[in-house]
Amino acid sequence: MTQSTRTRPFHWVSRDAWLIISARSLRTFAQASISVFFAIYMVELGYSITEAGLLATIGSGGSAVFAFLIVFVGDTIGRRKLLVGFSILMGLGGLGFAFTDEYAVLALVSFFMGSLAITGGGPRGPIQPLETASLPDTTDAEHRTELYALSGIIERIARVLGSLAAALPALFVVVFDITDVQSFKVMFVSYAVIMLASALMYSFLSPAVTHHATVAGTEPKRGWQNPLALPSRRTIFTLAAIFSVDSFATRFVFFALVALWFKTKFGLDLSEVSYLLAASTLLSAVSLWAAAKLANRIGLLNTIVFTHIPAVICTIAVPFAPWAWLAILLWLVRGFFSQMDGPPKNSYTMAIVNREERTAMASINNVAQATVGTATPWLTTVLFQSVSMMAPFIAAGLLKSIYLAGMYFTFRNVHPPEEVERRARKAQQAAQAQAKAA
Repeated sequence: MTQSTRTRPFHWVSRDAWLIISARSLRTFAQASISVFFAIYMVELGYSITEAGLLATIGSGGSAVFAFLIVFVGDTIGRRKLLVGFSILMGLGGLGFAFTDEYAVLALVSFFMGSLAITGGGPRGPIQPLETASLPDTTDAEHRTELYALSGIIERIARVLGSLAAALPALFVVVFDITDVQSFKVMFVSYAVIMLASALMYSFLSPAVTHHATVAGTEPKRGWQNPLALPSRRTIFTLAAIFSVDSFATRFVFFALVALWFKTKFGLDLSEVSYLLAASTLLSAVSLWAAAKLANRIGLLNTIVFTHIPAVICTIAVPFAPWAWLAILLWLVRGFFSQMDGPPKNSYTMAIVNREERTAMASINNVAQATVGTATPWLTTVLFQSVSMMAPFIAAGLLKSIYLAGMYFTFRNVHPPEEVERRARKAQQAAQAQAKAA
């Protein structure tokens, strides 16, 4: 690597990494726009909110099924082929929503799309674990966490832009003199085009991210992979269980409920709440880069655990705030710290398993999170209506505390290879300095 290359901003981001990040951002943009108006679209078609929610559940189920299959055959088929294939499948699903109004067909399309992401959050189908497992193969260990942070920042920007793009149907109605339903169908066609563009980007990925054996110049073995026989199976399933608690807790304070709480308790209107939620999303994007830099100093696990503690405190404190300004401040502080564990979490999980186990690690995590995520919105509404408006916030905070304690005390002695090497170098340097002093 030349001196000019080393001084270039983000010189450690390879062509493959940019392709993955760009394709992921396009997909996030499209999913965010769809998630905003999906329920409105279903109501316009004559269906109920419950029927729209059922499609979301069916989509989550499909996502979990496909992610489960990836555990067994992900590296056998090859990540690039799967990334291209699932992107095309999602594009075809978008066309299905554009050209049919039959509920049975829409349900089938939702399942096979696997990741329409009409709930606006959580794991985004079987593509996400493939990307998570592929990114470490595009850079060195020292920049792995920063790469996840960069990907997260760009994804959040795409999410904000996608939410703004959800206003386009109103413009289409005026400009093209079409009905509301037709304007939404135009958006679904656009969604399909964006998914196909993502598939094209994935098709240009090099063999280096396709299979672990390809880099060594050997052919990948054929056949299915048994996750119960993996060398790191105990680590993989333990992490999946712990992250499931985190995912379960996170969904207790989804944006729709937060908006309703601020409106009910303090009388904030929809636009004010929208600005607040957008601000918290932007703050979370800024914090990702800080998390990556901090992880290089105090370690990945410490960053995962200790940066999340302020978010837990604020989550529990928000419903007790007597004034709107204090509740808003607490929510913004929570927004800054709530996602700081993201990049180090991805980096840590990919570092402590063997390279050939990364796809299984990411996919099993995705399956676990998608599974627990199906019941949380319903349970949250029960707590909100039947117990107290404060209950979901408190439940989220308590479950987050269990997640952090479990994560720290289970893995406090498990360090990524680069951290072990870094400590060994520092110890060696200290010994040499002491020898010279003597």
